[in-house]
Amino acid sequence: MKNFTDTALHVYFAGTLMIGRCDRCCSRWYFTFDGAECSSPGSIDGVLYMQTGKNYDPHRHRHIEGHCNNIHKGKVRVGFWVGSCNTGNKNADAYTGWATMSRIFIEEVSKAQQ
Repeated sequence: MKNFTDTALHVYFAGTLMIGRCDRCCSRWYFTFDGAECSSPGSIDGVLYMQTGKNYDPHRHRHIEGHCNNIHKGKVRVGFWVGSCNTGNKNADAYTGWATMSRIFIEEVSKAQQ
């Protein structure tokens, strides 16, 4: 629940992400707000690319963080998704979470000064 119109949402993911068993492949993790990516100041995302990894599946802790402005007051549905990279590389076999707790934090904060 967002309480004010003139604030931003600060979000971040902390947890294990992995792509593997592929060469020249990529996956992208990103936040959405009511089904759309942030437009102000921009997308909150992270990508993993692997040049050579057909026999490799590295699980690593990752952190994806950002602020989103211009979100309406009231109930906001925040999503965390995985998809294609838009780089021309093939999609990877992507995994989120492994052997530890994954966490998503959402807080309402003052907008950054411009």
